[in-house]
Amino acid sequence: MQNSANTTLTLFCPRKSCKCYQSAENKIAKDGVYTTKSDCEPRQMFYCNGGKHRFSETGYSDLFGKHGSFKEYEQTAKLSSYGLAIDAIADVLQKDRRTIEQWQKAIGQKGHQFHLFLSFTIGLTIVFLQMDELWSYLKNKKQQLWVFIALESTTKFWIGFELGSRTIYTANRLVKGIKELGKWGKDNILKVATDKLAAYKNALENIMSDIPYAYLQIVKRRINRRLVTVKKYFVKGTAKDFPGKSQNTSFIERLNLTLRQHISYLHRKTLGYCKNKLNFTNVMWINLFNYNYIQFHKSLRIQIRNEDELTSPNRRTDLGQLCSISKYKSCRNSELFQDFCTLKSGKDGLKL
Repeated sequence: MQNSANTTLTLFCPRKSCKCYQSAENKIAKDGVYTTKSDCEPRQMFYCNGGKHRFSETGYSDLFGKHGSFKEYEQTAKLSSYGLAIDAIADVLQKDRRTIEQWQKAIGQKGHQFHLFLSFTIGLTIVFLQMDELWSYLKNKKQQLWVFIALESTTKFWIGFELGSRTIYTANRLVKGIKELGKWGKDNILKVATDKLAAYKNALENIMSDIPYAYLQIVKRRINRRLVTVKKYFVKGTAKDFPGKSQNTSFIERLNLTLRQHISYLHRKTLGYCKNKLNFTNVMWINLFNYNYIQFHKSLRIQIRNEDELTSPNRRTDLGQLCSISKYKSCRNSELFQDFCTLKSGKDGLKL
């Protein structure tokens, strides 16, 4: 019988001026609750014994002082992950668009911190890496903005993304981020599949030179937007390194379609095109958090009490051993998002 994972996060003092800032030995006790004008849901107060002061559960977090409720923050994140533009979200929630921008920025930054903290703490086991890019633009179609994406196809875990030009510079940033997050060993060979873009080949040679990998390029030829031929080029390694039905980029292509549907900036014909690169980045991090840690996938199932249950990509990786999101049977999405809203960043990562 497997032991249950320890999902308790350590309480710490978030006030940087306190002498017990982020000290694990400092005792933090609950000290009443309070409500705000914008949220009738009680929020917990804590008392720092070392510094002799009180602080809120949302104090010093990215969403502190944003004059919104947990429900409104959750609705903003959900509507953002369903492809609504900022103006549309502001109309639905009856808020000013600048308020929605602030909420999106805070939620996106917290999603970024959450993902990096868990990935750095555990380390990702990457077996089969697929990379691809999506076309978009900034303000007008002359200013092209490409979205480079990396996916671990065996667990469907979205590793990360980069926004920039369709050149080796953006590919280098993407591959460098993958290398920093992964756990690598010389015994296991990393499998990589991409399209024919030469930037991936150069980036892998520059950054992954000390890691054994097999590299497959899928070259597709189209005439009048119709797929005519599909050819496979083994840049490094042989067909034996890609057994079964793994000689494809189907999973990353499916993720591309999901993002096209869920992000207004990536819609083919839309008035909600990107006017600010930072807003684009924040929406991407919101969607990454939702895709990896909240959304259940029909193609992913785990055994719980001898029954097949839908699960999310993080549960299929080593990250499921650490984060509290693994308590699927008892944790609702709204409760998970409320815990996420109270996360605070510091020199040692994220803590509650």
